[in-house]
Amino acid sequence: MNVLFAFMLLFTNWYYIPKDSPAVPVKVESIDLKLKSDELAFTFFSLSDGEASLIHHGNDEKVLINTGGPGTEEELKKLLELYGVNRISAIILTDEELYNMASLKWLIEDFGVKEIIANDSAVSELKGENGIDLNLHAWNQDFKQQLFPGLLAEVLYAGKESGEGMDISFTFARHRVLFMNSTSPKSKDFLMEKKLSNVNIVKLPAFGRHDSISEEMIKHLDPQIAILFYKPSIKHDSNLFGLLNDAWVDVYYTRKHGTVTIKFTDINYELFTIFQGEEFK
Repeated sequence: MNVLFAFMLLFTNWYYIPKDSPAVPVKVESIDLKLKSDELAFTFFSLSDGEASLIHHGNDEKVLINTGGPGTEEELKKLLELYGVNRISAIILTDEELYNMASLKWLIEDFGVKEIIANDSAVSELKGENGIDLNLHAWNQDFKQQLFPGLLAEVLYAGKESGEGMDISFTFARHRVLFMNSTSPKSKDFLMEKKLSNVNIVKLPAFGRHDSISEEMIKHLDPQIAILFYKPSIKHDSNLFGLLNDAWVDVYYTRKHGTVTIKFTDINYELFTIFQGEEFK
């Protein structure tokens, strides 16, 4: 049997395609990333609506970024189970459009979440919400925190106007992952002034809708990989994939490619995707 990162790949409705056999999907029951104490992984979940990503650290701590769209709780639960997740240390909410209260309360209850991280307005809203009684922390622009050993989180931009959220950079060893969420002209101008040429992976903003990211911004970032989530109510820009391909950026669209996991060591990274079985029917 093919093994990727020494994962446990056993059975059921999930599949991956090994590098040496690109046309033959292999069934998967569970995934063990086998992270060493100085390794890290990001997983971008494929949901029928919305965004949810997980940071896995080798010390067995996990942080979820956003909660997926309404009605995706069961999908997210199955994916978390697939990756052997039974505890989540904290949840980061980057934009009010990228989480919903039902999912948040369910995650807090079922996964022992102790901390919620969001901007000021979201923290104020959550303080008055029944059923949420845990540590709430506001991250503002220019805030930096060592989230895990070796992983630095930095809020590059935080806005409260339409088309704005928290744009967060995560730096681990020589790797940098940028979660872009803001699309306002002000945020774009601000980020264009930032030094971002060392970004390896970018999570694209606003589900790739028209004018969510410009050709100039793509060139400014010059990433190796772009991640695009799916939302049925938003049609992504028909020119987006062409712009990214022309810039030699590998694009992973969760609607098409499935759940994406990127595992980082101090010097390199490897990527694999997991598909739901119905995608092969």
